Amino acid sequence: MDKEKTKWLERTLKEFFADWPLKPAVEVTAEEQTWTVRVNTGKDFIFIQPNAQPLLAAQHLLRLMFKKQFPDSADKLLLDIGNFREQQQTALAAAVKEAIWQTKASGNSVHLSPMSSFERRVVHMLIAAEPELASESMGAGESRHVVIKLNAK
Repeated sequence: MDKEKTKWLERTLKEFFADWPLKPAVEVTAEEQTWTVRVNTGKDFIFIQPNAQPLLAAQHLLRLMFKKQFPDSADKLLLDIGNFREQQQTALAAAVKEAIWQTKASGNSVHLSPMSSFERRVVHMLIAAEPELASESMGAGESRHVVIKLNAK
Protein backbone atom coordinates (compact mmCIF):
# COMPACT_ATOMS: atom_id res chain seq x y z
CA MET A 1 0.00 0.00 0.00
CA ASP A 2 1.30 3.45 -0.92
CA LYS A 3 2.18 5.22 2.37
CA GLU A 4 2.00 8.67 0.80
CA LYS A 5 -1.60 8.14 -0.35
CA THR A 6 -2.58 6.55 2.96
CA LYS A 7 -1.19 9.45 5.00
CA TRP A 8 -2.76 11.99 2.65
CA LEU A 9 -6.19 10.33 2.89
CA GLU A 10 -6.05 10.07 6.68
CA ARG A 11 -4.92 13.70 7.04
CA THR A 12 -7.46 14.99 4.52
CA LEU A 13 -10.39 13.21 6.19
CA LYS A 14 -9.40 14.48 9.63
CA GLU A 15 -9.16 18.02 8.22
CA PHE A 16 -12.51 17.55 6.43
CA PHE A 17 -14.21 16.76 9.75
CA ALA A 18 -12.20 19.26 11.84
CA ASP A 19 -14.97 21.87 11.99
CA TRP A 20 -17.66 19.30 12.76
CA PRO A 21 -18.47 18.17 16.30
CA LEU A 22 -17.26 14.70 15.30
CA LYS A 23 -14.21 12.64 16.15
CA PRO A 24 -13.75 10.41 13.11
CA ALA A 25 -11.89 7.12 13.19
CA VAL A 26 -10.36 6.66 9.74
CA GLU A 27 -9.18 3.36 8.27
CA VAL A 28 -7.59 3.24 4.80
CA THR A 29 -7.14 0.04 2.81
CA ALA A 30 -6.06 -0.55 -0.78
CA GLU A 31 -6.76 -3.51 -3.00
CA GLU A 32 -6.18 -3.76 -6.76
CA GLN A 33 -6.06 0.01 -7.39
CA THR A 34 -9.13 0.67 -5.27
CA TRP A 35 -8.71 2.68 -2.10
CA THR A 36 -11.40 2.24 0.52
CA VAL A 37 -11.65 4.82 3.27
CA ARG A 38 -13.80 3.66 6.16
CA VAL A 39 -14.91 6.35 8.58
CA ASN A 40 -16.81 6.04 11.83
CA THR A 41 -17.89 9.34 13.32
CA GLY A 42 -20.17 8.28 16.16
CA LYS A 43 -22.93 10.15 14.31
CA ASP A 44 -22.81 8.28 11.01
CA PHE A 45 -26.58 8.60 10.52
CA ILE A 46 -25.97 12.22 9.43
CA PHE A 47 -24.41 10.89 6.23
CA ILE A 48 -26.64 7.91 5.44
CA GLN A 49 -30.19 8.59 6.64
CA PRO A 50 -32.75 8.98 5.18
CA ASN A 51 -30.59 8.42 2.10
CA ALA A 52 -26.91 8.32 1.23
CA GLN A 53 -26.73 11.60 -0.71
CA PRO A 54 -24.46 13.28 1.90
CA LEU A 55 -22.12 10.26 1.80
CA LEU A 56 -22.06 10.31 -1.99
CA ALA A 57 -21.39 14.06 -2.03
CA ALA A 58 -18.50 13.66 0.44
CA GLN A 59 -17.14 10.79 -1.66
CA HIS A 60 -17.32 12.94 -4.80
CA LEU A 61 -15.41 15.76 -3.11
CA LEU A 62 -12.79 13.36 -1.76
CA ARG A 63 -12.35 11.82 -5.22
CA LEU A 64 -11.80 15.25 -6.78
CA MET A 65 -9.25 16.16 -4.13
CA PHE A 66 -7.52 12.77 -4.51
CA LYS A 67 -7.29 13.21 -8.29
CA LYS A 68 -5.88 16.73 -7.88
CA GLN A 69 -3.29 15.50 -5.37
CA PHE A 70 -2.34 12.41 -7.43
CA PRO A 71 -3.11 13.38 -11.06
CA ASP A 72 -1.18 10.47 -12.60
CA SER A 73 -2.93 7.84 -10.49
CA ALA A 74 -5.49 5.51 -12.05
CA ASP A 75 -6.64 4.42 -8.58
CA LYS A 76 -10.31 4.45 -7.61
CA LEU A 77 -11.58 5.71 -4.29
CA LEU A 78 -14.54 4.58 -2.17
CA LEU A 79 -15.72 6.35 0.96
CA ASP A 80 -17.66 4.25 3.47
CA ILE A 81 -19.18 5.96 6.48
CA GLY A 82 -20.85 3.93 9.20
CA ASN A 83 -20.37 0.63 7.36
CA PHE A 84 -22.97 1.81 4.84
CA ARG A 85 -21.58 -0.20 1.92
CA GLU A 86 -21.85 -3.55 3.71
CA GLN A 87 -25.38 -2.72 4.86
CA GLN A 88 -26.21 -1.62 1.33
CA GLN A 89 -24.85 -4.83 -0.20
CA THR A 90 -26.81 -6.95 2.29
CA ALA A 91 -30.04 -5.11 1.45
CA LEU A 92 -29.31 -5.32 -2.29
CA ALA A 93 -28.61 -9.06 -2.05
CA ALA A 94 -31.99 -9.57 -0.36
CA ALA A 95 -33.80 -7.48 -3.00
CA VAL A 96 -32.02 -9.32 -5.82
CA LYS A 97 -32.84 -12.71 -4.28
CA GLU A 98 -36.52 -11.74 -4.26
CA ALA A 99 -36.34 -10.42 -7.85
CA ILE A 100 -34.63 -13.63 -9.00
CA TRP A 101 -37.41 -15.67 -7.44
CA GLN A 102 -40.09 -13.46 -9.07
CA THR A 103 -38.40 -13.67 -12.49
CA LYS A 104 -38.02 -17.45 -12.37
CA ALA A 105 -41.53 -18.02 -10.99
CA SER A 106 -43.34 -15.75 -13.44
CA GLY A 107 -41.04 -15.74 -16.46
CA ASN A 108 -41.52 -11.97 -16.59
CA SER A 109 -38.85 -9.31 -16.36
CA VAL A 110 -38.52 -7.55 -13.02
CA HIS A 111 -37.62 -3.85 -12.87
CA LEU A 112 -35.75 -2.86 -9.72
CA SER A 113 -35.92 0.60 -8.18
CA PRO A 114 -33.57 3.29 -9.48
CA MET A 115 -30.11 3.03 -7.96
CA SER A 116 -26.58 4.36 -8.13
CA SER A 117 -23.96 2.98 -10.51
CA PHE A 118 -22.30 1.17 -7.58
CA GLU A 119 -25.57 -0.51 -6.64
CA ARG A 120 -26.30 -1.46 -10.27
CA ARG A 121 -22.82 -2.98 -10.55
CA VAL A 122 -23.45 -5.11 -7.45
CA VAL A 123 -26.79 -6.29 -8.90
CA HIS A 124 -25.21 -7.16 -12.27
CA MET A 125 -22.50 -9.18 -10.49
CA LEU A 126 -25.12 -11.09 -8.48
CA ILE A 127 -27.18 -11.83 -11.59
CA ALA A 128 -24.07 -12.98 -13.50
CA ALA A 129 -23.94 -15.94 -11.09
CA GLU A 130 -27.38 -17.06 -12.34
CA PRO A 131 -26.88 -18.74 -15.75
CA GLU A 132 -30.57 -18.68 -16.69
CA LEU A 133 -30.90 -14.94 -16.02
CA ALA A 134 -29.60 -11.74 -17.55
CA SER A 135 -29.62 -8.15 -16.39
CA GLU A 136 -29.35 -4.79 -18.04
CA SER A 137 -29.46 -1.18 -16.94
CA MET A 138 -32.24 0.97 -18.35
CA GLY A 139 -33.26 4.59 -18.03
CA ALA A 140 -31.19 7.70 -17.59
CA GLY A 141 -30.01 9.86 -14.75
CA GLU A 142 -31.76 9.31 -11.44
CA SER A 143 -34.23 6.93 -13.14
CA ARG A 144 -31.52 4.46 -14.18
CA HIS A 145 -32.34 1.00 -12.86
CA VAL A 146 -31.68 -2.69 -13.45
CA VAL A 147 -34.01 -5.07 -15.25
CA ILE A 148 -33.68 -8.79 -14.50
CA LYS A 149 -34.99 -11.19 -17.12
CA LEU A 150 -34.73 -14.75 -18.35
CA ASN A 151 -31.90 -15.42 -20.76
CA ALA A 152 -33.02 -15.81 -24.38
CA LYS A 153 -32.65 -19.47 -25.37
